[in-house]
Amino acid sequence: MAQTAKRNYKDGLFRVLFNDKEKLIELYNAVSGSNYPKETPVEIITLEDSIFGGLKNDLAFVINNRLIILIEHQSTINPNMPLRMLCYIAKEYERLLFSRGIYSRRPVPIPTPELYVFYNGTEDLPLEQELKLSDSFVEKCGKIALEAVVRVINVNYEKGAKLLQRCETLREYSQFMHDIRVRYKKSGDLTAAIRESVKYCMDHNVLRDFLKRNGGDMVSFLFEELSREECEAIREEDGYERGKAEGIEKGVKQGLEKGEMLKLITLVQRKASKGQSAEKIAEDLLEEPEMIRKIFKAATEHPTWNETQICEHIEEVGK
Repeated sequence: MAQTAKRNYKDGLFRVLFNDKEKLIELYNAVSGSNYPKETPVEIITLEDSIFGGLKNDLAFVINNRLIILIEHQSTINPNMPLRMLCYIAKEYERLLFSRGIYSRRPVPIPTPELYVFYNGTEDLPLEQELKLSDSFVEKCGKIALEAVVRVINVNYEKGAKLLQRCETLREYSQFMHDIRVRYKKSGDLTAAIRESVKYCMDHNVLRDFLKRNGGDMVSFLFEELSREECEAIREEDGYERGKAEGIEKGVKQGLEKGEMLKLITLVQRKASKGQSAEKIAEDLLEEPEMIRKIFKAATEHPTWNETQICEHIEEVGK
């Protein structure tokens, strides 16, 4: 059987490619319209292993001690990026500032945050949009006490985002990934597609220096960078198409797709096995109590059922 690659190869490559201060200045100037010179002080503060589920963030850096920039690269659509970004930025502030007199009577100056997501997946998205933390608030109110606004930019090469015209490195990265995707679609062999794209791009001066340094190890590097999270994303996307047609349960907020439902059931089973109540599980997972109670009831009354059986049972009861 041919070796297959997981989808997170794009995230790993993106992170490594831009782990360079001059490239970060180039990228930030392009996305913000600024004109910082390449010698501007930059401190790279990307989280290597955050406390939030063991996840890493993609890029985090401070410019001139005045701006803190977080950039995530996504190959799947994730409406929860404002919440994730809030967790990341809180961790960054804690690391940078917690010991600098935050309990003193003087205000502690903090770098201004800017939050970005670069999307490079196959589902259709507009060239640019904003996601807000407050959009997910359960209770809507006139005065918002906490907000996080994430600017989402579609950097797919074929979409022709203006950002790609302003940042040569990002444009070449996007072209490289587009070339892999086109070749993979034709052949069905991702390993061969990567090898062919590396050679093509080196021959055509696309990321030539980077690929020249890393091209020999590029295929193995891309495979090594694959994560369990992205493997699950593939299964979730498969479930999404079925879930859209079948529906999981009428009345579930935003139409919970089947892949997400299976993942949620697994979490509830795990917590229920440790003696947690349905109410406590709903609180921990920030999910609607009614749905958690249904999963909890099915899981505890039928302990031998797997996730799919529980999901099918809830669908049947909801009809």
